[in-house]
Amino acid sequence: MTQNGLGIESWPPPVAALLLDLSADLACVAGYDGIFREATGDWEGLLGWTEEDLFSRPFMGFVHGDDARATTEQLDAARGGTGIVHFQNRFIAADGSSRWLSWTAVGMPGEQAFRAVAQDLTPKHDAEVRGRESDQRYLDLIESAHDIVQSILPDGHFDFVNRAWHDNLGYTLEDLPGLTLFDIVTEADHEHCSILIAQIMSGKSFDQVEVTFVAKDGHTFPVEGNATGRFRDGQFVATHTFFRDVSDRKKAEALQAAYRRQLEDEVAERSAALVQSEKLATLGRLSAGMAHELNNPAAAARRGAALLEETFSRTCSALLTLARATQDPAEAKQLAKLMEAAAAHPKDSGRLDPLDRGDREDEVGDWLAAHGLADSWDAAGSLVELGMAAADLDGLAATFAPGRLEAAITALSEAHNAYGLIAQIGHGSARISQIVGALKDYSYMDRAPVQDVDVQEGLNGTLVMLASKLRLGIEVVRDYGADVPRIETLGSELNQVWTNLIDNAADAMDGAGHLTIRTRTAEGGVAVEIEDDGPGIPPEVVGKVFEPFFTTKPPGQGTGLGLSIVSNMVRGMGGTIDVVSAPRHTVFRVWLPLRLPDTGATAGDTHNGRPA
Repeated sequence: MTQNGLGIESWPPPVAALLLDLSADLACVAGYDGIFREATGDWEGLLGWTEEDLFSRPFMGFVHGDDARATTEQLDAARGGTGIVHFQNRFIAADGSSRWLSWTAVGMPGEQAFRAVAQDLTPKHDAEVRGRESDQRYLDLIESAHDIVQSILPDGHFDFVNRAWHDNLGYTLEDLPGLTLFDIVTEADHEHCSILIAQIMSGKSFDQVEVTFVAKDGHTFPVEGNATGRFRDGQFVATHTFFRDVSDRKKAEALQAAYRRQLEDEVAERSAALVQSEKLATLGRLSAGMAHELNNPAAAARRGAALLEETFSRTCSALLTLARATQDPAEAKQLAKLMEAAAAHPKDSGRLDPLDRGDREDEVGDWLAAHGLADSWDAAGSLVELGMAAADLDGLAATFAPGRLEAAITALSEAHNAYGLIAQIGHGSARISQIVGALKDYSYMDRAPVQDVDVQEGLNGTLVMLASKLRLGIEVVRDYGADVPRIETLGSELNQVWTNLIDNAADAMDGAGHLTIRTRTAEGGVAVEIEDDGPGIPPEVVGKVFEPFFTTKPPGQGTGLGLSIVSNMVRGMGGTIDVVSAPRHTVFRVWLPLRLPDTGATAGDTHNGRPA
């Protein structure tokens, strides 16, 4: 069945009228002369015009001047009655404002009139205007932005770019159609961009994207920004990105990093200089003690060598005298036996107390004088040290002829003196060798920095180094654990730790007191405690003692660096150091791991300690 339009003409009139009322806001009949004949709907509520107002002037008198021509053309087209016209115009309201109306009109030639209905489009139109204005403001904002804005189609071409894009990259509008994203980023970023776009197409957004752009002239510059996808009806349409040239910031960061490295290098150099200064100060203190320790055995060896020359000369002279004389076998045998005794017991006078020794020497002296050997009185001491008395000398006189007795006694006495001096030189040399060996062990001379260290041996070596300072009035108690393992650590630096702590303890006790050193296995490592019974550290400063340049010693006696360096060294070995202090009881506790940490110095907690 053929129908014109919707076929509403076949509908019952009440139904058609109801639907018309629901779909239109206003209705009217106006003659071809433009005068209103009928006006239905809420004209007064919508436009403020009463029916009397509407009938008072032609229809075109209410149309906005800018829309009058177009409205007249539409009405002229409807005059023949052959079609329906649709148009929009602004209708003047009673208060002088205007509202947008959408008209549907048909000409009725038989009535010489137009029948028309209108719908108020003002809210929709205003919303569209606001939307267009908002879009324009957004576009103006994007266009004027300093950021590089671009919209990238799925095929990589550009849907939109702003002025900053052109300014930074140097491409013109004519260049744009032939460009893709991969033309403006470095080749190294191609794969990165492909992955990002694939993730954006799946719905992800990125707040931090960094790439390097390539301008038309070939120069490159770093940018960073964000990227998000635009979707329409669930379908990916484009990628929107906002980038900013960060060349200046990158340069500033590079300069800042270089400056920071320079500062770190300078701090490291100055820290090393401070550490070296403290090491030299420690070396100075040790050198004074070592000079004293070495001087005594060296002086003894030097005196012994000087006396040995004279003694050896007299011994040789006596032996030559005997050699020129004819000795019988008994004399030679007896002299050899006594010489062996002299060699076996050099300076063996400890068997007699001083009074007995004096009496024995007087007895031997008298014997020598009685036998005409008064010139040999100085041999009495040596003969007594050999264990000889007057009766032993009688046996000697019975063996040797009177002409050879004095030479035999002289040779025997001087040989004993020579052996005693040799023993004295040997003892002094041994002591020097012991001290030098301890010094080498202390300093880890000719060894790699990282050593497998016996902590207790290191403590003992340090005590040797400080012996001259400690022996004056400090009693040292070694409370060493039996199962303390060796540790892998920086041996030379560890000995400096012990030196500073023990030296500080000795200073705190002012040269007199008790120093206790304990070693134990603890917490998977080794713990060392150094305790003194000095006056203690004041509670108000005990928390500052590991701070650089803090000291409680009088001016000129402390740099304030010793314990700061000790703390850094211990932490550098992966250990910890702390202190508890009260009057007559101060204990520094150092804990060290069995192995050095893999990453250099480790950060430590704030500790308490005593200033250097």
